Amino acid sequence: MASVLSEPYFTDEQAAFDRLEAIVWPDGIVCPHCGVVGKARALIGVKDKKGRERIGLKKCYGCRKQFTVRVGTVFEASHVPLHIWFQAAFLMCSSKKGISSNQLHRTLGVTLKTAWFMSHRLREAMKVLGMQPMGDKERSLRRTRRLSDRSGHGRMALAGTPISTQSCPWSNAAARFALSTSMT
Repeated sequence: MASVLSEPYFTDEQAAFDRLEAIVWPDGIVCPHCGVVGKARALIGVKDKKGRERIGLKKCYGCRKQFTVRVGTVFEASHVPLHIWFQAAFLMCSSKKGISSNQLHRTLGVTLKTAWFMSHRLREAMKVLGMQPMGDKERSLRRTRRLSDRSGHGRMALAGTPISTQSCPWSNAAARFALSTSMT
């Protein structure tokens, strides 16, 4: 039996984009700018400023804007390769007590600042889905009470209660990916 981490979308960028497209757009490509279905096509051979090919780039012929599958997800506006994001999501969901940013930093070979950024974005996406807090439940409930008392808003940041999607600008694609890989 092979490890789940040997799947191509954990090591190859193109396979990671294909996997995310299958998760986010199961019924075909949807333009995140205008919402039109089926009018987008792949742009092949387009290079960025450094001369690298832009993987997964699409163009909507309804609104004439370019986009990738990352737009509107937790992976948006990040220079971290998508397959590294997938590894981080898998590690966070498969760990019984959660995983620290330091451990992500050591395991994935990214900087500590990048690991912290990734873990916070992924945790926020998991909160949108209503997933339980990671780690000691009693400790996080005590901390939640403390946070809600200080803020004055009564917002429960760590209790596992769903937060509206307006407080999180990303969709729950990362959490859906993590759920789909942890159940296989």
